[in-house]
Amino acid sequence: MKKKFKQYIEEHSLVEPKSKLLLAVSGGGDSMVMLYLFNACRYNFAVAHCNFHLRGQEADADEALVRETCETLGVELLVKHFKTTEYSTNNNVSIQVAARELRYGWFSDLCNEKGFSSVAIAHNKNDVAETVLFNLTRGSGLKGLTGIKSKSNSIIRPLLFAYRHEIEEYAAQHAIAYRNDSSNAQTKYARNRIRHNILPELQVINPAAIDNIYSTSLHLANTWQAIEAMNADFRAKVRSELPNEVHYCIEELVRYPFRQLFLIEELANFGFSPAVVIDIEKSLYSQPGKLFYSATHSLVRDREVLIVSHAEISTEINEAKIDEAVGVITEPIALSFSVVSNDSGFTIPKLADVAALDFGKLHFPLTLRLWREGDWFVPFGMKGRKKISDFLVDQKVPLHHKHSVYVLESNGHIVWVVGFRIDDRYRLVKDCKQVFLVERG
Repeated sequence: MKKKFKQYIEEHSLVEPKSKLLLAVSGGGDSMVMLYLFNACRYNFAVAHCNFHLRGQEADADEALVRETCETLGVELLVKHFKTTEYSTNNNVSIQVAARELRYGWFSDLCNEKGFSSVAIAHNKNDVAETVLFNLTRGSGLKGLTGIKSKSNSIIRPLLFAYRHEIEEYAAQHAIAYRNDSSNAQTKYARNRIRHNILPELQVINPAAIDNIYSTSLHLANTWQAIEAMNADFRAKVRSELPNEVHYCIEELVRYPFRQLFLIEELANFGFSPAVVIDIEKSLYSQPGKLFYSATHSLVRDREVLIVSHAEISTEINEAKIDEAVGVITEPIALSFSVVSNDSGFTIPKLADVAALDFGKLHFPLTLRLWREGDWFVPFGMKGRKKISDFLVDQKVPLHHKHSVYVLESNGHIVWVVGFRIDDRYRLVKDCKQVFLVERG
């Protein structure tokens, strides 16, 4: 085991010469064996132990074992106590996610403060198989089937070459004390169910199941690297980023033979499941306007692009009353107001964000509000009235932007669709003496 351990580290360049490592040691069999192996190979390291206070006396006993072992071996030990349940509640995450975030956050802080080059985690070959199966059931896409990397950023995993039973045998042969986490036996957790129920059944079908899953994950990891390189080139062509949204060119997507794979991996970053992404891909060949939602984002199939944005649509009525003496408002949107003379020196601004209205025809206070279904106005240059909903379609306003269009209203009549067009009835005419200027932003 010691020889394989050192060979695996060297083959995968996990430890730089003269670097100091931080070992994450829980007190369980895998991490305790890892600690003894690093010590036997005379690497420079310290140990970090997390007490999450989730298992009462068991957790304290884990800490006591790690302390005693480090004292015996003469190894530096760093211990952190966490209020895991409180963190879970305050951040609305599961206990498992809370523990992970707290653990890795602390490891990162230690590396920055004390100059550790890497953090060693005691994942083994069985963990890889369990992770692949877990991700397969979640529908995590191809990337999720690449297993666990031997190195990712500052995290190294030097035990990935070993089966769990090999680690247990080594611990028994060398009288390495370790503790069993009782929660690992509880099949209410998905990973434990895979460990205790699913994998053993697969090994009945084929005793080499774990090794085959592990090998397949390595092949998929190599495949994923090639796909990522290909997708990176395509991403540069198809994706454009705006301040509050991301666009994907539909024309480019339709031409790309691996678009479904690209979209599954790309849109996973916005919380879209593979099943939803398949429907999104089908929408490329349908009419514009279809909306899709994840827990955090919305995606609209617009005319030429897929538009992804945060799904934060307010249902509140945003409204403001504006007297003629008001100069500026900032809520619900920023507008400035002024009254100027309609003389020979005045030129009508030809900007969508500026409205020049006949001051004499306005009744104050004006109302600024979000448009509603049934609203209509007479667009500048036209004689007949038009529904705002139809006007926005004509203006090719994306579906997910329509909810944020405001109108300025006088005595129940819409005088300006803000940022688009004024009502023809309030345009400037020859006998108009004063101009009410409204400017957005």
